[in-house]
Amino acid sequence: MRHRDSIWLVRVFSKDRTPMRIAVFVENALHSGGAFQQTLSMVQTLQSLPGHDVVVLTPIAENIDHLRERKIEAHLYADGAWTRFCDTIGGLMPRSERVLRLIRRLGLKRLGQNLDIRLDGLGIDIAFFNARSATPIRLSRHSYMFTVWDLCHRDHPEFPEVFANREFERREQILKAVLPKAVAVIADSEIGADKIASWYAVDRARVHVIPFLPSASVRTYARGESTSSPQAVREKYGLPNDYIFYPAQMWAHKNHVYLLEGIAELKSRYGLTIGAALSGGDKGNKDYLRACAQKLGIADQVFFLGFVDDDEIPALYDGAKALVMPSYFGPTNLPPVEAALLGCPVIYADQPAFRAQMGDAALYCDLTAPPSLAEHLRTVIEDASKVRRLKAAGHTLAETLRDDTTPQKLKGIFDAYDLKRRRWKN
Repeated sequence: MRHRDSIWLVRVFSKDRTPMRIAVFVENALHSGGAFQQTLSMVQTLQSLPGHDVVVLTPIAENIDHLRERKIEAHLYADGAWTRFCDTIGGLMPRSERVLRLIRRLGLKRLGQNLDIRLDGLGIDIAFFNARSATPIRLSRHSYMFTVWDLCHRDHPEFPEVFANREFERREQILKAVLPKAVAVIADSEIGADKIASWYAVDRARVHVIPFLPSASVRTYARGESTSSPQAVREKYGLPNDYIFYPAQMWAHKNHVYLLEGIAELKSRYGLTIGAALSGGDKGNKDYLRACAQKLGIADQVFFLGFVDDDEIPALYDGAKALVMPSYFGPTNLPPVEAALLGCPVIYADQPAFRAQMGDAALYCDLTAPPSLAEHLRTVIEDASKVRRLKAAGHTLAETLRDDTTPQKLKGIFDAYDLKRRRWKN
C-alpha cells in the first residue's frame, strides 16, 4: 500500500467510525494442549487491536472458567446436534428465491441461520476462526477469517490420525467448503500459504502469513515473572537433573518412538543416560510407547507427565538439556520457538521447512537414523561450547520474534474489510 493511501485510510477510519465487532471462536478444549494455547494467544492479540471490539464464543462449557481465569469473558453457544445439522445443510443450500419461498412456506425461517441470528444478537460484523472448523459452513450472512495451521493430512496421509475413520475426507470437505469464501486466510509460513493457494484455489493475495505466537505463560516466564521453577517441576514429577523435554500429544505423527530409540542408542553407544519428560494427552498411542520403552530397556528413563499446567511448561523448558521434537508434521511448530525464547537448546527433525523456521538455532536429526539423535543428545550433554552457540542463535531468533508484527498485520486485514463493509452498513 502506498504511503498516501495509508494516510487516506487513517483519515477515513478516524471520522465517525464505530468499532467493528469481531466474534472469535474458541473451539479447542484446554486439554487440547498447544491448540488451546495458540488460540488463547491469538485472542489476547486480537483484544489488543485498537478500533475493534472482540467477542469470544466457545461451545465448550469448561472453557468459560478457564478463559475467565485469564481475564477473558466468553459466551457459550451450546447448540445441539440437530441445530448444527440444520445450519450446515441450510448453509450449503443454494439460496434462490424459489428455495427461500419454500423455506418460508414450510415454516423453516431459521434453517441455516441459527448461528447467524446468534451473531446478529451480539452485533457481530465478522467471525474469526483460529483453527480448522466446520462452523463457517453454518454462516450464511457473516463473513469470516479462517486459520490453517497445517495441511499434513496431504503431506503425510499414512498416519492413522489423518486417514482412519475417513478423517482425510472430513478435512478435505471442510477446507474445500470454507477456504474459497473466507475474507482472509491465515497461514503459519510462506510454505503453508503457497500450499493453501495451490491446493484449494484460494487467491494468494488473500492468504496472510502470521507465524505461531509463543504462549502467554512462556512470554510471562521470559520476562522473569515466573510462578514455577525448574526445581519445582523436577520435584513434582520426579525428574532427574538431566532430562530432555517434548511437549506433544501422543499422536503417531509426533514420533515419540524415534525419541525413545535415540535415548536407547545414546545409552548403548556412549554409555550415557538422560531422562525424557513427555507432556501431553494420550491420543491412543501411550500404551504402545510404554511397551517400546520397556523393550528398549529405558522404561525407568521415560516420564509421562500427562497434561501439564500452563505455568509449568516454561519451567520444564528452562530445566531441560534440550527440547527434542522429531515430529513429521509442519511446516512450522511452536515448541522450538518457545524453547529458543527461553534459552533451551533445540533438536528438531531434519526437514527443509523446519530448517527455514529455526535456521542455526537448532540441531537437526535424521528421522531414518536414531543414532543421529543419539549424537545430538551427546552434544548437548558434553559439548558446552556448542550449547552456548545454540543458545546464542536461539537468542538472536527470539529477538526477531519480540519485534512482533502480528497485531499490525491483523489490524490491516480487519481495517481493509471494515472499509468495504462500510459500503453497505453504517
